[in-house]
Amino acid sequence: MRNIQNQQVLERDDYLRFRLPEALKERFKLYCYLKGITMSDTVREMIEEVLKNEDLEKLLQEKLIEEKLRDNSKE
Repeated sequence: MRNIQNQQVLERDDYLRFRLPEALKERFKLYCYLKGITMSDTVREMIEEVLKNEDLEKLLQEKLIEEKLRDNSKE
């Protein structure tokens, strides 16, 4: 029972706020309504799809190298 409670704490939802042009939001809202899915579920699935196709470790290494090169060029 305690393990289930700990797992629930780790998996609680958080919020993202971002701006969209009003017309884009309305089209997205209509799309989700017509498909019978929530906007939240749709965005969550899109984010998961993007992240599953990315090697975050590789991206981090590339970013660190890029920043180091930029810092070296400033000196």
